[in-house]
Amino acid sequence: MSPMYAELHAHSAYSFLDGASLPEELVLQAHQLKLKAVALTDHNGLYGSMAFAHTAKAWGVQPITGAEITLKGGHHLTLLVESPRGYANLCRLLSHAHLDHPRGAPQVEWERLTRHSDGLIALTGCSQGELAAHVHAGKMDAAMRSLERYLDVFGRDRVWVELQHHRARGDTARVRRLVEVARALGAGVVATNNVHYHVRERHRLQD
Repeated sequence: MSPMYAELHAHSAYSFLDGASLPEELVLQAHQLKLKAVALTDHNGLYGSMAFAHTAKAWGVQPITGAEITLKGGHHLTLLVESPRGYANLCRLLSHAHLDHPRGAPQVEWERLTRHSDGLIALTGCSQGELAAHVHAGKMDAAMRSLERYLDVFGRDRVWVELQHHRARGDTARVRRLVEVARALGAGVVATNNVHYHVRERHRLQD
């Protein structure tokens, strides 16, 4: 793997019933792969961020704090912290998601996201992201409108269209369409892996 690559979408065991590796294990694997940086983006929480950050610094890997939030309606959005203000805003969004909604169903409304977007970088999410869902359904106009909304809220330099290709059916077409949408609106693209375990042997556990 190229040392220029940084993983910006990774889940640890703190993504309950989904991630199959501890934050420390993800960091050590990133170090072995000679990655300069890695982001921890657990589902709707920052539970492993402290252990992740301490371990990353100890092993010379730049830690990037983030989370994959669930928007109202069920779509996912990846948020990365850019500044102390961004960290505070992410904490506010996550607290609202959990405290103001039924247990086990955290979510963030669009209006709340708009109010707390400063200092955060948005990646448009995995296959369950709003943008990816629209292009998968062939709704290119809706995908354009979705990306325009993100650009309006976060700013053109803080929104990246997330591309994931796991050699699964539909990946190639979805990635191609996402690139088309990004180019049409002048947005950047970024490749991520949606990591859920640090070594292949953990696949059965994650499954």
